Amino acid sequence: MHVIVAAIDFGTTYSGWAFSFRTDYERDPTKADVKHWHSGTGTLVTIKTPTCLLVKPDGVTFQAFGYDAENQYMELADKDEHKNYYYFRRFKMLLFGALGKHLTKETKVMDELGKELLAVDVFAMSIKFMVDDLMVVVNQRLTGIIMETDIHWVLTVPAIWSDPAKQFMRLAAIKAGIATEKLTIVLEPEAASLYCRHLPVDTTVSDGSLTISEFPTGSKYIVIDAGGGTIEITVHEVQSQYTLREVRAANGGDWGGIIVDKAFENFLIELVGETVFNYFKHLETVDWLHLSREFELKKQAAGTLSEGNVIMHFPVSLIDLFETEKERKMSIKDTIVASKYGKTVELKRDKLKISHSTVDKLFEVSIQQIVKHVQKLMNDERMADIKAVLMVGGYSESPLLQHAIKSALPGIHIVIPQEALSAVLRGALIFGHNPMTITERVLKYTYGVDKYKPFVKGKHQKSKRRMTDVGDRCNDIFDKLIEKGLRVTPGETQVKREYCTVYKKQTSMCFCIFISEEKNPTYVDDKGCTKIGTIRIKFEKPDDLPGRKVNLTMLLGGTEIIVELEDEKTGNKVINTAEFWG
Repeated sequence: MHVIVAAIDFGTTYSGWAFSFRTDYERDPTKADVKHWHSGTGTLVTIKTPTCLLVKPDGVTFQAFGYDAENQYMELADKDEHKNYYYFRRFKMLLFGALGKHLTKETKVMDELGKELLAVDVFAMSIKFMVDDLMVVVNQRLTGIIMETDIHWVLTVPAIWSDPAKQFMRLAAIKAGIATEKLTIVLEPEAASLYCRHLPVDTTVSDGSLTISEFPTGSKYIVIDAGGGTIEITVHEVQSQYTLREVRAANGGDWGGIIVDKAFENFLIELVGETVFNYFKHLETVDWLHLSREFELKKQAAGTLSEGNVIMHFPVSLIDLFETEKERKMSIKDTIVASKYGKTVELKRDKLKISHSTVDKLFEVSIQQIVKHVQKLMNDERMADIKAVLMVGGYSESPLLQHAIKSALPGIHIVIPQEALSAVLRGALIFGHNPMTITERVLKYTYGVDKYKPFVKGKHQKSKRRMTDVGDRCNDIFDKLIEKGLRVTPGETQVKREYCTVYKKQTSMCFCIFISEEKNPTYVDDKGCTKIGTIRIKFEKPDDLPGRKVNLTMLLGGTEIIVELEDEKTGNKVINTAEFWG
């Protein structure tokens, strides 16, 4: 039993941490100490801090994280000393597209000015900062010094991530100093859903006081976890009072708040041109960072008003860059008047007035993608009895997204908890104290291993024919272990298989684990198959003849998969190690 559970919500745009004592959890599972961050400039206090990391020019020494990293980078840029420092932001998105790519310990991530460091180091430095920051507060709260063994850590990851991406986060956390046995990976929509199952009836929902904690057993609801990077949509069903099961595997995409930021960049490029914008970003970094921060605040308020304009500071440095480039005939003000934004955007000195409709349009691509996906999900006949939609994550607080979801799902309750932004953190703590709160999950992929099978002429590809000591064999056969769509229970072994050696004096047996979107692939190199890991068992004393048995077992119900090999002759076992992935 852990004295404390500590959760780190490592987001694409914002990150945070929280902890709770076992005694507090037992009295009130929603109680948590959530860190509040100060922006350093102005009086902005938030429950998450920007996911920004500043590393010294040597590429190995940590300098700052969060608002501190942003502010220090601005100061460095102000003195034009920032070029040799490494400044990373939004690097978590590297892991989203990693399913088809080969994610390894050598994978690199690029900073804002194009310099590269090892991704695992960038993630580890960020996690270590949050671990150290949390430990200071915990030790202030307690009179005695807390032992590291008294803390269990929980790290949140998107449910739509691949297995290697989840394992990558575990490697980074271990590198940050968290013992692997003291670490649980929790899926973000599950954590948010768990928190909301414990909520009292005072949610910020507009259509009456409805809360999912009152739903009877068997009720199904959609969870939309909308963050800066990924949007995840999954379906949960109430089991008992505080437990739930996954009905539909999480799906989604990279349609989060970052897409809106990209649309804002494109809007600026339409006003000043790509060359000027790129100069501005690299030469006037401080002004660019201030502009980005200001847009972040305007973005959060978008959709609350329809009258008047959104007013933003337009940097003088950007006006100067525009007007000195290529001896322009027209001022920036006249250029805007003559552009397609002539009626909706106006520049007065250093103030840019933008109509609400123009700002709302920046959300269009992102919101359309989310709505399309939710509607597609609702067309499934299994969704006929959906009672509500639970919206969590920072982007869920956007009135524009809320309105779009309400319009797309008439007659369905929309539930938005008051702590939408910290719902994942708070739920992660509940999961850390009691992982059995999730009773069932749905497999997103078909899992299999590469296998030798007797070669059949005319049936198998000639190129895959191999001579072995037990006759001709066909290589690269996809030996299906378990099929996508199946429901699996955490803690249970879902796969048990036996394999035999095919060579005399064979010194080891190696298995490559593959996943596929298909239910029945033939070969492991078929389209849609992706290798996610390798596991090998060595034989200390090889047998003279082929036929030595190895048992393979797999547990797939948890947030991470576990593969174990056992040499039947000696009882030696191998469980997927840190080297398993990539």
